[in-house]
Amino acid sequence: MIAPALTPAPRNFWRDTQSSAVLAGLIAVIIGWAGPNVLVYSVAQAAHLSDATAMSWLWAHAIFTGLAGIFLSLRTRMPILSTWSTPGIAFLVTALPGIPFAEAVGAFVTSAVLVFILGTFKPLTRALGAIPPHLAAALNAAILLPFGFKAAQAFGVQPALVGAMIVAYFVIRQVSPRWAVAAVLVVGVGASAGLGLWHPAPISFALTQPQFVLPVFSLHATVNLALPLTLLAFTGQFVPGFGVLKTNGYEPAPGPVLRTCGVASLGAAFAGCHNLTLGALLANIVSGPEAHPDAQKRYTAAIWAGGINICFGLFAGTFVHLMGILPAEALAALAGIALLGAMGSSLQGAFQGQSGSLAAPIIILVTLSGITPLGIGAAFWGILAGLAVYAAERRGVGKMVQAAK
Repeated sequence: MIAPALTPAPRNFWRDTQSSAVLAGLIAVIIGWAGPNVLVYSVAQAAHLSDATAMSWLWAHAIFTGLAGIFLSLRTRMPILSTWSTPGIAFLVTALPGIPFAEAVGAFVTSAVLVFILGTFKPLTRALGAIPPHLAAALNAAILLPFGFKAAQAFGVQPALVGAMIVAYFVIRQVSPRWAVAAVLVVGVGASAGLGLWHPAPISFALTQPQFVLPVFSLHATVNLALPLTLLAFTGQFVPGFGVLKTNGYEPAPGPVLRTCGVASLGAAFAGCHNLTLGALLANIVSGPEAHPDAQKRYTAAIWAGGINICFGLFAGTFVHLMGILPAEALAALAGIALLGAMGSSLQGAFQGQSGSLAAPIIILVTLSGITPLGIGAAFWGILAGLAVYAAERRGVGKMVQAAK
């Protein structure tokens, strides 16, 4: 396990970097932009926001998450990614319509301040660090498995395309594991073109202009947006995000991460973007052995991801259109195959040495169920249920030991 590094040993980023780290950072960004990032259009359509506002939202997300990830990765020498709250954007599809956007920005600012305050609350940060590693691994497995399912479903729709990508992965993996995912990307692009599955569209290469919004604070927006967004950021992103890092052998101090994300969220809010949080799903790509054979140098992959994300954000409109050229099945297969190794290691970590325990299976079942009681994401209820079973099992074992004595 890699301990928190408040004063890390001096390292040279360029010396520590390998081509596999650059590639891992690029793939993480591509998957992010091809998936959750385009959800902002759903919010914009529901709330009747302009394309310029949606582009500013994407710009703010990419610039400030890139800066936050670079800062945290350099500070801790751990592969830490920042991203926006995906549960938050899904929530805004139905919650934002009817609320003036200036008031929504005020709620974004309030939520950013609340996240920063949570980062100073030591009982909370201690609780985040106390989740047992095998339960964190179970949570990570449950987060990743749907992407494997989507890749399998993509094969059912486009067997030639996805089949070629799968074959490329396993063939190259036998020769050079670090280049296996790169081969999947290249084959996916080539096969899409060869099979006539492109979605050609005119693309203009132009800088995105952010739109800065003066926030308006209201009780209505605070209650209906700021508080739910804060809860969703914590339960839907920070809890699983720290679990992913722990599964991959990294345990940064939660307080500085929360406070950094709070500050980044505050800056992004003025350009119309909601909470920026700790990356969960994409963190697996930059924190696994494919990113770098040396675990202590994988922080470079996260830094490259941050830098690439900033570049994408500067030309947000251009890259959103580029993502639309590839068929959805190719992108689904790329995500599922890129995360396959992380799925395997997480499942192994969840059950290794835990014979007879039901805590890990409960986490996986509840998280995969997708339930959202009280509007809170399934990942939170999954880890809560698993911790409850884990505590009950330990108590039962303790009573048996006492009885034996």
